[in-house]
Amino acid sequence: MKRRSFGKLAGGWMACLAVASLGLALTPSAHAQDFFSALFGAFGARPPQIRTPFPNDDIPRYDVPRQRAAYGSGTAYCVRGCDGRYFPAQGNDAESKAQSCRSFCPASETSLVYGSNIDDATTEKGKSYTDLPNAFRYRNEIVAGCTCNGKDPAGLAQVKVEDDPTLRKGDIVAGADGLVVATRNANDRRGVAMNFSPLPESVRARFRQVPVVAKE
Repeated sequence: MKRRSFGKLAGGWMACLAVASLGLALTPSAHAQDFFSALFGAFGARPPQIRTPFPNDDIPRYDVPRQRAAYGSGTAYCVRGCDGRYFPAQGNDAESKAQSCRSFCPASETSLVYGSNIDDATTEKGKSYTDLPNAFRYRNEIVAGCTCNGKDPAGLAQVKVEDDPTLRKGDIVAGADGLVVATRNANDRRGVAMNFSPLPESVRARFRQVPVVAKE
């Protein structure tokens, strides 16, 4: 039994060598060398070095400088100058956004910056928010007397509906007498108070059907 097993093993080994010899005859010598080097370690030569078709190790690399968006494009941020705290400024145009910034933070000096995010935002003169003297200062300390509403460092000033600089014609707001609609844009005051008109009963009925979810 052992002799037959040994014969099978030897026969299998000879078949393997025959296949290898056939492959050697049909392939280039370099491939044969690689095969026997891996199988017996007879040659002891280093394997061929694989190189990419277009080596670029010796080509200098240049970092493309980040281009900032033009002032007035992107999100508008209202920045409180005393500690760098900021919030999105609402409005239809640059003037209404600036007015909104001043209205919600009248107790401190403010400025507008524009950008895709606050790190890339710049002032009208092209200065980055991160280069402002008090950029992100609010993260490290509470600056005494730095406030928007004159009371606390975190809150914004309350703005009356008629003084909201972001109102547009057709906006529906809740007034003392119920729902009313703005008759013109807030930036078209022409020296008179903002006007509102009562909503038609058909529109009021639609709002009565809107479910109200209260948070406990």
